[in-house]
Amino acid sequence: MQLNLIKTGSLSLNTYKTLKFEGTIENVESLLQGQITSDISELANNNAQLSCLLDHKGFIQADFILVKLNDEIYCVIEESLVNNFINQLEEFTKFYKVMINPCKLAVQGMINSTNDEKSEGLTFFKNKEYKLSILLSISENLSIEKKLSLLHWKVANKVLLNYLFTSEDINQYRPNEINYDKSRVSFTKGCYRGQEIVARVHHLGVNRREFVTIITPSDQSIDPNFKIHGEILEFLNYQIFNTHLKRDDLKNSNLPSSLEIIRTEYSN
Repeated sequence: MQLNLIKTGSLSLNTYKTLKFEGTIENVESLLQGQITSDISELANNNAQLSCLLDHKGFIQADFILVKLNDEIYCVIEESLVNNFINQLEEFTKFYKVMINPCKLAVQGMINSTNDEKSEGLTFFKNKEYKLSILLSISENLSIEKKLSLLHWKVANKVLLNYLFTSEDINQYRPNEINYDKSRVSFTKGCYRGQEIVARVHHLGVNRREFVTIITPSDQSIDPNFKIHGEILEFLNYQIFNTHLKRDDLKNSNLPSSLEIIRTEYSN
């Protein structure tokens, strides 16, 4: 079912903003390497990288996509997170002679099959079947073929288990709780804010629950015992949402057969 819910094409991501890190590339990378969860040294030119910013307790403050173009680094971020992102970093930027400024690059989102070699855009997330990409443009009037809606974008991200973080989620989750440890965290880079807690949870913690996406018919009521994370999407007579399920229930199939459960499958 999940493959039929994902539609390929493109759309303008008007709810996302582009920020530019102003400063030498060496200073920008040094700043980010000490603050964000991903390894900025692995971000090559004309590539994109998922990352997030934590507080000292390991709670997520912002989620974003980093883009490197011609030795300049940009941040593509949901608009409700912009102020918190800048506020969290501004106490450090002055030490690196870096400024974070909004820029007028429009953001286009793309959903393509993984084997589509002709597709444009910078891929930031993929599995065996699909990939999610973005393209930055100076024009807000992008020429888009096979135009998709924002709902199509949200559905694809939810089905692929890429959680779309908003301001309502600030201080609610650590990376391992919403699968960010699999797509946004480097466990081999040096220290960053919140790193000690994230590493401890990863190496020593016992996680008895799994973050999943559930697809169920729209006419079926949702079990009130489910703790739902983010939006419940209504699409093509289905309800699509994220929750946590006990691993024992998943292992022993102790769940209603009417639920289609999507588990993690992330490819870097």
